Amino acid sequence: MKTKTNLLLIFCCIFAVQIPGVCADNPEQLVAAHLKSIGEPAVLSQVKSICFTGTSQVHFIQGMHGQLSGTSRFASEGNKMGIVMTFSHLDYPGEHFGHDGRNVTVNNMQHGTKSPLADFIHRYNKIMKNGMLGGVLSNSWPLLDIKTNRPTMRGLRKTKVDGAELYELEYRPRDNHGDMRIRLYFDPATYQHVRSEYRVSNRIGERDIFDTLTEKFEDFRKVGDLMLPHSYTLGYAADGAQTVFIGNWKLEVRDWKLDAPDIDQSIFRAENK
Repeated sequence: MKTKTNLLLIFCCIFAVQIPGVCADNPEQLVAAHLKSIGEPAVLSQVKSICFTGTSQVHFIQGMHGQLSGTSRFASEGNKMGIVMTFSHLDYPGEHFGHDGRNVTVNNMQHGTKSPLADFIHRYNKIMKNGMLGGVLSNSWPLLDIKTNRPTMRGLRKTKVDGAELYELEYRPRDNHGDMRIRLYFDPATYQHVRSEYRVSNRIGERDIFDTLTEKFEDFRKVGDLMLPHSYTLGYAADGAQTVFIGNWKLEVRDWKLDAPDIDQSIFRAENK
């Protein structure tokens, strides 16, 4: 009888851990559970850089048209970050976003113009400066140290996004991003951060116009002692006063390098030749 009782208690404990919401009664508990989903605290504190190479794809849906495939490079070291997507196309050679620890730079397309995605990151560069862009791929992901970063987090609730039930959290950095609304989304079963949305809206006359950058993180697998996404998608949509644009960029990891001693520092600054 005692054995059966012990087994029942063990079963109940396991079942309780798996119930979504047990560890997320408030934003702080959600963040704590999220950090555990990445790795042990001792491991997280020792990671100095995260780098990968892989493939990239872009799908222009509205405003520009077509699909391209190419390569990708990503590096995050301290508060520096670089994202490179290369496509073999004369009019659209790719994207390069860099933060060298002080300034955010983006490359131009042909004729000195920026792509809609690069223009958004250029205009709202604090999302890269503050370590938001890239989610857990960012070595300065602000949720790693909310005591120091002191963001405002509120509105924790469950919601459905693209048919999946997720935790939604409103997030405002201490370094104010103006009228930008930031929402972070987490898997209620694993507490992995799977989505970020950055939305800026304005009203011109009787019409609302908006810009929305969406990050998606999928295919989480072990990389050393960390659990990291192997698929990273950037989606940008703009409904402007005169133009409409929708596009998606997807990076898929092929090779990882953690704590690399020889990162090419040029990745952290985009150059326009």
